[in-house]
Amino acid sequence: MAYPPRSPYDPQVPVVPAGPPAAFTGYGPQPQPPRRSLLPWLALAVALLVVAGTGGWFLYDRVIRTDSGVAACEALRDGDKAVDGDDGDKTMTEAEYRELRGVFEDSRYEDIRDHGTKLIDLVWQLSKLGDEPGLGALAFMGPLTEHVTGLQSACADQGVIVDLKLGE
Repeated sequence: MAYPPRSPYDPQVPVVPAGPPAAFTGYGPQPQPPRRSLLPWLALAVALLVVAGTGGWFLYDRVIRTDSGVAACEALRDGDKAVDGDDGDKTMTEAEYRELRGVFEDSRYEDIRDHGTKLIDLVWQLSKLGDEPGLGALAFMGPLTEHVTGLQSACADQGVIVDLKLGE
């Protein structure tokens, strides 16, 4: 038989717990409902950030940012001296070649990228022939004409009309 606990102040007086008798368990510690994991919410937040970031990049890349190839077409149309070589120097340096080729390589339009890079490659090769190219330049006339007209057509497809004149 269990004896009731005694008060620490007077050991002769039993301590009577306040509240219902010990047989009633309704007020004791209750089992807690299981905690919901934050993992699904965290995964949803990450997925939304990825979708928003991808959409934002697509919007910037396709709508807001001007394509480098189209910008080169506009510079050719406007007669920009940095593009058409009116600086008095007929030779192209390797740095200029790489820079101009990179402008067309970075275009998202395949036709501008294809004709622009090939045209710059031809101009680079022609610049290596020197001041008196002679018959050596004749071999480049077919591909040069093809890529000049191809670039004009590719630029026109993007709404930029370029009037490139060969031999002037």
